[in-house]
Amino acid sequence: MSKASKYIDDYRKMERDDFAYFFVENTRWGDLDAIGHINNVLYARYYESARTSYFGDLLDIKFVSKTPISLILADMKIAYLQQLHHPASMQIGARVSRIGGSSMQFDAAVFVEGNDHAISTSRASLVWFDYSQNQSVKIPQDVREKISEFEKIVPA
Repeated sequence: MSKASKYIDDYRKMERDDFAYFFVENTRWGDLDAIGHINNVLYARYYESARTSYFGDLLDIKFVSKTPISLILADMKIAYLQQLHHPASMQIGARVSRIGGSSMQFDAAVFVEGNDHAISTSRASLVWFDYSQNQSVKIPQDVREKISEFEKIVPA
C-alpha cells in the first residue's frame, strides 16, 4: 500500500504527501473574524469545495437538486491546528481513505504554500444515498473501482 493510501488513525496527523488530489482556494477578506484570523466556520466550506471538486473531477458527479442517487455527508470532524491569516493561498488535499458497503471515509487537510504541515484537517463519513427512497444504497462497483484505482486503496 502506498503512503498516499495509508489509513491514518489520528486524522490530525495528515501530511501533504498523503494526498494525490489538491483543490486550490484563496482566502477572502470576508473570511476573517474579529480577531483577524480565518473564522473556524469557513473551514467547513473550504472542505466542502474540495470534496465536491474531488468527486466532480474523479467521478463526474454533479451536485444538483435533481440528482436521484449521490453522496450525502453523514458526519464531519475538523481539527484546527494553526491559525490562518488573510491573504493566503490554500492547497486542500482530499482523498477517500476507506470504502465500505454504502459509505466511505473522506479525509482532507488545508496546507498553505511553502508549508508541508497541515493547518487544519478533516475526516468525514459520506454515504451513497438514494434521495427518492430516502435511504443509503450500496456504492456502485464502477465508483468503487475508480476511487480504489486513483487512491490505490483496498476497500474495508
